[in-house]
Amino acid sequence: MTAVDQVGTAAELVPSRRSIGSNIAEVSCRVKNWNESVKIAKDHQTDTRSQTEWPSMPKVPETKMKKTQDSEKFYEPKVISFGPYHHDKPHLLAGETIKPLCAQKFVADSNQDIEDLHKKIKSNIEAVRRCYDSSATNKYDDEKVAWMMLLDGCFILQFIRSCTDDMSNINLKDHQISFVELDSFLLENQLPFGVLRNGIQPAAADDRRLPQLPDEPYHLLQLMRSALLGGKDKIPTKIKNPNRQRNRQSFLRIMELKDKGIYLKPSGTNSLTDISFEFHFFRGCLKLSPITIDDSTQTRWLNILAHEMCSEDPDDYAVTYYIRFLDSLIGHPDDVKELRSNRILCKRLGSDEEVAQISSRSPMGCLQIPKVMKVSELVFRSTTKSL
Repeated sequence: MTAVDQVGTAAELVPSRRSIGSNIAEVSCRVKNWNESVKIAKDHQTDTRSQTEWPSMPKVPETKMKKTQDSEKFYEPKVISFGPYHHDKPHLLAGETIKPLCAQKFVADSNQDIEDLHKKIKSNIEAVRRCYDSSATNKYDDEKVAWMMLLDGCFILQFIRSCTDDMSNINLKDHQISFVELDSFLLENQLPFGVLRNGIQPAAADDRRLPQLPDEPYHLLQLMRSALLGGKDKIPTKIKNPNRQRNRQSFLRIMELKDKGIYLKPSGTNSLTDISFEFHFFRGCLKLSPITIDDSTQTRWLNILAHEMCSEDPDDYAVTYYIRFLDSLIGHPDDVKELRSNRILCKRLGSDEEVAQISSRSPMGCLQIPKVMKVSELVFRSTTKSL
């Protein structure tokens, strides 16, 4: 190939100014389109967030917790449904008949208009739908979902009022009232707190019988969880070497701790976070917050655990840590008796043995938690030193 041929070939390989300009224009157009699409997406996200920041209302995870025999009784409502997950179930239809009367009572007492409340919820209907699993809401049109939220929300607020005032406003028998209260704190039976705030609660904000909250929770179950934690969301669980926990032997029981010179004392508050341990020479003091164990405790705790498993924060296991820690302390009726004698545990169940077995008889014992609370680390160190 001659030099001229080589130059000609090279010239063919080098793009012309016209083609370079065309390519630049094409790239520039693509970049412009990309930037516009990003802007549109951000604007849509902003519009969505301005409409609401309501979090999701998850179902109980399909884990060993839910697959355990008879576990449905811990997660399904007994008397009344809130939201779409258990709506229209045959055994809950009787509860639907009392919702309109409660809604009417709430609206009348708070001087509101039912149509205005309906419009407020309807304006946020897409946000409401996004809170729930689509398989539960797709079978209902927007009007049905809006009225579901309206009636359920009014019933909840009227029920809260009645619990602090006069239960005669609720057409329920005494045992049904207890079940409704428990149903209100089931994970799969929750309303977004935004429904209560944006759609219903503002007009009754001066009513002291309704919850006045500085920080809005996701729903009533999280509100109860926050109350158990003394208004906190987390218990500090950082430990220096978490890998050591995996190979460690089981934690000592209450009576074993007593034999090691560690005594119990109730802490100063009812917050589950109020746990501490002090060790001086050959004696130690473990302080625990007083708790009550009754026939509803298992259901409440399991639903809180399920809520924590669904949390967007991977370290948000405050109540789970506490329950596993408490379970590690109790292995025999004598452990329960010792807790009672030190005014840490108040039981409303049949016997100490029944309390001691509550974990082994429920899905609670199926939980596998990656860490334990820091206080257990301190107690373990003190007991190994005293050996």
